[in-house]
Amino acid sequence: MRAQIFSYEKHIGTTELRLGDESMSCIYGDFIPNENYYKSIQKAVWDFGSKSKPDYQKWTAMRFNAQLDNGYFIYAAGGFAIDDIQELQQEPKRIDIAGVDRHVIEDFFLQTEPRPFTEDPWEDISIEQKIEFENELRKEIGTYIDKSFGDIITSNKNQHILADFEISALCHDSRNDDVLFVTRKQNYNKQFAVVHLTWRGAKEIATYPRVEFYDSFDDFKYNRMYPDKIEWEY
Repeated sequence: MRAQIFSYEKHIGTTELRLGDESMSCIYGDFIPNENYYKSIQKAVWDFGSKSKPDYQKWTAMRFNAQLDNGYFIYAAGGFAIDDIQELQQEPKRIDIAGVDRHVIEDFFLQTEPRPFTEDPWEDISIEQKIEFENELRKEIGTYIDKSFGDIITSNKNQHILADFEISALCHDSRNDDVLFVTRKQNYNKQFAVVHLTWRGAKEIATYPRVEFYDSFDDFKYNRMYPDKIEWEY
């Protein structure tokens, strides 16, 4: 399936993703960079790949994202890797995405006709919305990362339940401020959550923003998105 690749809000290239090691939930594809990649990202990729002990924190901070043609942003538990070697610049480049959710493989890669991602009133989001939603949630729960200084603004006082989760915005309810996030934490089996953002732009009290957890993407679809669709239509 075709996908657009981003670093923060910057579009850096495209790929046609294929299923790799299914047991490891890996997908990959030839990476076709654009001008933004060559101008702003390539040197960081070379630097990361040339180190015997690469700086994974710096790599993660580049905030890579892959959005499928159906609007779905892939959450990669195992991270992103770009195969681009400075000494072999003319060779084809490749992107690997590891630790992809099983439902992504089953819904979008093992189907002859990929299943729809969202149903009205839920809508897929742009990369700009994704970054905005994630930043706002981190501000409201007190874990916002200031890109300018690389600082994490945190507070242990009245800590929100999502404060120590990894989060990734997926889609939103067009009627209100509800956003579906991937929510991952070791030994916690609720993998998705709908968060009602307050748009305060600062840390809220511990009970806000409100959160409704779901076991899986199917749990969200059948117990939230499809009932919302019925309500929306009737």
